[in-house]
Formats: sequence, structure tokens, C-alpha cells
Amino acid sequence: MLPKSPESLVSEISSSPIFPTSEPELFVTPFPTATPFPTPTVSFTPTPTSIDWEKTYGPCRRVPILMYHHVMEAKQAEAIGATNLNVPPEKFREQMDYLLQKGYQVISLEEMYEGLKNKEIPVKPIVLTFDDGYRDFYDYVYPILREKNLKATVFIISQFVGGERYLTWSQIQEMSKSGLVSVGNHTLNHPYLTSLRIEEIRNQIISANNIISEKVGQRIRFFAYPYGAVNSLIEEVLKEGDFWGAVVTTSGSPQCLGLPFRFSRIRIGAASLSRYGL
Repeated sequence: MLPKSPESLVSEISSSPIFPTSEPELFVTPFPTATPFPTPTVSFTPTPTSIDWEKTYGPCRRVPILMYHHVMEAKQAEAIGATNLNVPPEKFREQMDYLLQKGYQVISLEEMYEGLKNKEIPVKPIVLTFDDGYRDFYDYVYPILREKNLKATVFIISQFVGGERYLTWSQIQEMSKSGLVSVGNHTLNHPYLTSLRIEEIRNQIISANNIISEKVGQRIRFFAYPYGAVNSLIEEVLKEGDFWGAVVTTSGSPQCLGLPFRFSRIRIGAASLSRYGL
């Protein structure tokens, strides 16, 4: 039986508050078909005044981390049921132009992490991330990154590489060598980590990291939680794996060195970035 795709479980979540209890099959390369997430409406929420982030988790900085999935033509996204996960290429280009016009400096996750450590982050930093490793990243995003000399991180599901609509290893290697694209870990096959035993969690995270590191030729330092599902057990595995940090799917807090496995993100849709408080 093929494991479910990264998107196909969304409808199950909306009808039940409980994560699936069945164990996913491991080490199978699927060819999933996307189904849509709800329309993105998340914007950056001001930091709650009840928490002294700097004192409790510092050093901290407000560094917006943008979260994308698909960047493809609207008709392509509609054909695979991914409209609500998609930002059309012309809109993505417009969003990147907006960032540059507003004086944002696009930095990598690695640069953000080192900047927090050294307290040397640009005045208006911003980070671009892309989940799941879709092939449209190479077709549409990568050319715009090269044109504008922008950096981004793409989180790879290692067993989906080479599958229908997913990046190939040769494409990932080419982009990694450019210096513009960092590769992150998004597990072996995108399960709910919070529903797995510790051995399975280690397999999903550490085995995927070994595969990606070998293919890319460098250590993978950042992780993205499938479906944003995280708990302390998963964080312990990330610490064991010597990860620098991990990103979630919610916004509302600054990026803090004391919370390296809870870096917040803003889910971006096909709208002006001003809608997201940028």
C-alpha cells in the first residue's frame, strides 16, 4: 500500500482532532496527488506583551520566515487540486520585487541562525522556505532566485525525490551548488511524527538526513515538521542529530536562539505580501 501524500490527509484532520494511529509504511517511493489546504490567511501577529522573549529565550529577533509550497501556473495547480497551496509565478515575482522595494534583505536559514548567535542580523531580514520539494520549484522559483540573487531553503521528502511532480536529485544538486538554495530535511515520506514510536521518528529524521547529506554532499542543518506536528520527543531526536533548528507552520513569535526547534513561519498565498504584515 502506498503511503498517503503530504496533502491528502488534510481533510481527515478537519473532521477529527486526533492524529491517525495507523503506522505508515516506510521506505516506499510514492507518487502522490495533491489536494488543497484551506486558503492561507495567516499573517504575522505582534509578539504578546505577556512574554519577555528576549529574557526567557533570547537572543531574539523578528525575522519573518515565509512558507511556500507550489509555485506554478494557475491552470496547472487547478488540474492537480493544489490551488490553495499555489502562488502563480507572476505573483511570486511580484512578491519578490515587493520585498526588494521595501528594503528587505533575503538571507538563508543558516545566516539567520548564525546572526542570532553573533547578534549580527541585517536591519530588515527575511527568509524564504519551500516545503515538500516540488519540481515547480526548479521550473519557476529557481530562475527568479538566480535573476534577483535571492536565497531560499527547500525542504525535501527524501523518498519522494524523482517522483511525479517532485524534484530529481540532479536538480537538487545543481541548485545546492549555486549557493542560492539550501536543502532541508522533511523526513523520509512525510508522516505524522507525533503518532510514531521513537525508533520510527529516528528513522524518519536521521535516515532521511543521511540520504540527503550523501546526495547533496554537505551536512543538512534544518528540518521542517510534516503538517507542523511537533513535540518534545521529536525535538530530542533533532538534538541527537545535531540539527541547528527546525521550522513550524505557525507565526506569532520572534525567532529566538533559545527556541531553535520552534522557528515560526508565515504561510504565504497568492496575495500581496502587505496582507501578511510585511
